[in-house]
Amino acid sequence: MLSATSQTVSRSLLRGVLPLFYLVAVTIVSYSLLVVPQTVAPYLYAYPLCLLLAFISANAKLKMLAALAALGCVTLASQLSPSAALQETFILIPLSYLILFPGTLWPIIAALLLVISSLSHHSFNSANFGDYLLDAIELVSISILATLGVHYKHKLQSQIERYRRDSLTDFLTRLANRAAFLNDTKRLESQYNSDQHYALLQLDIDDFKLINDTLGHHQGDILLIGLAQRLNQLNLGCDQLYRLSGDEFALIIKGDQHIRAKADQVAHRILATCSQAFFLNQRYYSMTMSIGVALFDDAMYDSDIWCRNVDIALQRAKQKGKNLVQHFDEELIGETIRNYQLERELSTAISRQQLHLEYQPKVDVVSGRVTSAEALIRWHHPDLGQVNPEQFVAIAEKSQQIIAIGRWVIETACRQAKAWQQQGHDICIAVNVSTVQFLYDDIFQVVSQTLRDTELDARLLQLEITETTLMKQPQSVSQTCEELRRIGVRIAIDDFGIAYSSLNYLKQLPIDVVKIDKSFIDDCVDDHHDHMLVRTIIQLGHNLGKVVTAEGVNSREQLSLLAEEGCDDYQGYYYSPPLIAEEFITLITREQATRTLAMGRN
Repeated sequence: MLSATSQTVSRSLLRGVLPLFYLVAVTIVSYSLLVVPQTVAPYLYAYPLCLLLAFISANAKLKMLAALAALGCVTLASQLSPSAALQETFILIPLSYLILFPGTLWPIIAALLLVISSLSHHSFNSANFGDYLLDAIELVSISILATLGVHYKHKLQSQIERYRRDSLTDFLTRLANRAAFLNDTKRLESQYNSDQHYALLQLDIDDFKLINDTLGHHQGDILLIGLAQRLNQLNLGCDQLYRLSGDEFALIIKGDQHIRAKADQVAHRILATCSQAFFLNQRYYSMTMSIGVALFDDAMYDSDIWCRNVDIALQRAKQKGKNLVQHFDEELIGETIRNYQLERELSTAISRQQLHLEYQPKVDVVSGRVTSAEALIRWHHPDLGQVNPEQFVAIAEKSQQIIAIGRWVIETACRQAKAWQQQGHDICIAVNVSTVQFLYDDIFQVVSQTLRDTELDARLLQLEITETTLMKQPQSVSQTCEELRRIGVRIAIDDFGIAYSSLNYLKQLPIDVVKIDKSFIDDCVDDHHDHMLVRTIIQLGHNLGKVVTAEGVNSREQLSLLAEEGCDDYQGYYYSPPLIAEEFITLITREQATRTLAMGRN
């Protein structure tokens, strides 16, 4: 910051000194010329006037004509009068032209003309020819050196400016990039004026990954270039259009107190132009876009909060079904405040013992016996009450607090399994592992160390991972799963069937259990397609030697269908909701007692 400030001060001083030097130089040369004989004097009064006209003129042609006229006056005086020939003050003439035409050949031409025009007053045999030659060499040399110095200085400044411009420009679309966007938002923050109102629009192409996957990245780049051109041609009323990332764009709109309505109008114009087909790969392709809108006023004139608000609005537009405009309104403001509170207090939830685990039984479809349990995290906040797990887990993943929470869950589940084992119940507990944990934590080290600390048999622990985790880093995840299986930990793939690459990863991933996602179970009784999908997953899992577990079984009819299709295990509210540890073991004990009693009667 200090360097930039000092450069600005230096430029300001230079802009003030150069005009002063120019005026002094013109004055000194004019005075030295006006002492020549009276017969020449009328030509010389035009010299300072022409140079002053050239200095103040904004017209390039007029500037050049005035400079030529001034140079003509000097050369004419040098030819007509020996006293006006090659004076010491004439070094100021090329320097004046250096200020008028920096980086050009004008100063050198002026010096050469002065030397040539004065040559007629000196012969090779004259006594003062040596002095004349030294003066001429000095004049030309200084002019050349000064011209070259200014030329390279301007070239360097031009190159620096080009590099700076390129660093703020997106290479593909030639729009301003994220760095320029952050600079401009920070500038608005520092130059805040309560009379000015701004709206930030963030645009995101819906399903752009699908475009790249189906048409190729080259066609995707063509689409981005075409979109940037369309947005530039819309005349949206913004100073700058930015490309923030792959398929994300942004623009800042300035307006009055009706800025919200203006931003909404601009956003819908963008949606309308994006709905028009693009010509890609010899055919027309239509696309949609989601847009988030946030006002600077709502962010309390903080650029970081402003960017965060518009990102939240954009994500909500995506969640609502895409191809929508979502404003950061009071509902989202309240949600953001709540999420911020949750994120802040989640870091101390473990130490304050606000987190606990509940266990949902997993039941054998044929025998009806509880075979294992899934550990589900719960947060009871002293003020907010029971917090939705989906909400705080998502916050924990974004802030990477899920790493510490995930370790706590694994340790707590292992200690509980060990306690049940000591009571005579060998119950395998399944723990969900987040994608963030796999990417940023050493899961194998965490699990193996916890098993050693709790002295738990590894066969009583199962880790459940999602297909999204597999797709992030398939090789690394597969290797970790193989190492965990090698020590006896079972691996399950959770929510199977909801990602497009399921089959591809199923055949190569070292797993033991396939869990059918609840969305297929919900309508499997009434919907023939869901029924067939359930049948296919069960058969596929069995053919690959995997145990198949169904999630979200809530009715007898669903259980009967799963039994007919040969599913191994199930879990859901039909048998039992998640229970605290004491209730779970009571349920198991009651079940065993009932089973023993039934066997005794037989």
